[in-house]
Amino acid sequence: MGGRSMNRSSTNSSSSRSLNRIMMLGACLAILTVPAFKARSQSAGIPIEHFIFIIQENHSFDNYFGTYPGANGIPPGTLIPDYPGGPLVHAPFLLKATHVPRDLPHGWVSYRVAWDNGAMDGFLWAEYRQGSSYYGKGIAQPTPNPNLVKVVKRKRTTDSEPKAIFSDGKFLSPSGFADSEDDDAPWVGDANEQLAAPEPLASGTPNPAKRPSWVIYTLSYMDDSVIPNYWTYAHYYTLCDEFFSSVTTASLSNHLYNVAGQSGDLVRDFRIPRANTLYFEFPSVIQTLGNANVAWKYYSGKGDPKVEGVWNPLPGFRKYSESTGTQNLDSHLGSIPDFYRDIQKNTLPQVCWITPRKEQSEHPPYDVQTGMWYVTDLVNAVMQSPFWYSCAIIIMWDESGGFYDHVAPPQVDELGLGFRVPALVISPWSKSGVIVHTQYDLTSPLALLETKFGLPALSTRDGSSNSMLDCFDFTQTPLPPHIIKKN
Repeated sequence: MGGRSMNRSSTNSSSSRSLNRIMMLGACLAILTVPAFKARSQSAGIPIEHFIFIIQENHSFDNYFGTYPGANGIPPGTLIPDYPGGPLVHAPFLLKATHVPRDLPHGWVSYRVAWDNGAMDGFLWAEYRQGSSYYGKGIAQPTPNPNLVKVVKRKRTTDSEPKAIFSDGKFLSPSGFADSEDDDAPWVGDANEQLAAPEPLASGTPNPAKRPSWVIYTLSYMDDSVIPNYWTYAHYYTLCDEFFSSVTTASLSNHLYNVAGQSGDLVRDFRIPRANTLYFEFPSVIQTLGNANVAWKYYSGKGDPKVEGVWNPLPGFRKYSESTGTQNLDSHLGSIPDFYRDIQKNTLPQVCWITPRKEQSEHPPYDVQTGMWYVTDLVNAVMQSPFWYSCAIIIMWDESGGFYDHVAPPQVDELGLGFRVPALVISPWSKSGVIVHTQYDLTSPLALLETKFGLPALSTRDGSSNSMLDCFDFTQTPLPPHIIKKN
């Protein structure tokens, strides 16, 4: 039921780690727009020339790969109590449907309650308002560093907020989101936090018999009957079973770590872009890749890619980028159709990130097969192009979305790591059929870029993160593309 030791490292991780930590005191450290963290030595021995990072939403490792053969999945006999110290009565169960009926809470407090000081047994009282409010009393939520994150309220253009549903003590967006990640109603996340804050504690502990029926889906998991394509990729290429989100909170902070190695201590999904604009005053890939003349692009599926969003944080760095004189940010922000056009025109950049539309995101309560086939189409497009022979595709999920995972995340600082998420590495150089047990998180793709291109680290997080080189064998015969098509 509890967590396992997270100090395991396999498949040549020691050689990878030594490669990652060699210092380079070159010109990169003299660039004033990037802090003087250690730089990694450039590795000419990495034949990968195109890095494609696909980021999906809100599933834990155990939720997707908890029964995958050979993986560090759900331990046999796992049982979870209804309340702290209660009898062990609830087992994780196989979900035959392609979606859960509603979004599960996955903010800072609910994650810390589920974590339960590393016991990983608090999910059934963390995933509803009365439970998380009662057992989460005293859990302080960090506030953004005002020197690094500026929150500016936008002028209201209407007197009415978008419609929402109130169900089982929570506001839900029209799409069923309970957080701030639905651009059609991002206010529901704040509304739910405000709803819980002033609520007086019950005179007794919350009664598990009265919790909403959907809470039990925190213990659900899927297998190849629901997500066959992802299991197929794991079979033909590489699965990582010790890949963690970076922060024990919702999406925005984790997306920031994925491109900047930090969040400025931000752990909330603010109501962007409708109610607030966020300005991030710290370096990101905009500086490191730009200074090294590495071509890159961030393809966003939600709305205008030049407008900041929870899954598209880079527009929030625009003012900082302009102040440092690095480059024209907007030229690096594209849409999903732009990604396909760049492949067709043979102009795919060296590095790219791809985030989905909400319908394709796998974010509950959306259908996970819709998201799976969207990702499969992206992967197929690369496999059917000349870029396949020099690429690495890394599919990762930004955070675990309130779903159960049995592994206690290492606490490397006051913000994380967060809970485990799935990660797949697809490349001609992937170790076929191998499960890599090395510890990674959302800053590990940054570490991989830093190793490939000899870049300085953006923060202590990516500077100390493993670079994912354990997932590759550059001496093997390159793997062929495995194109998956609908029947």
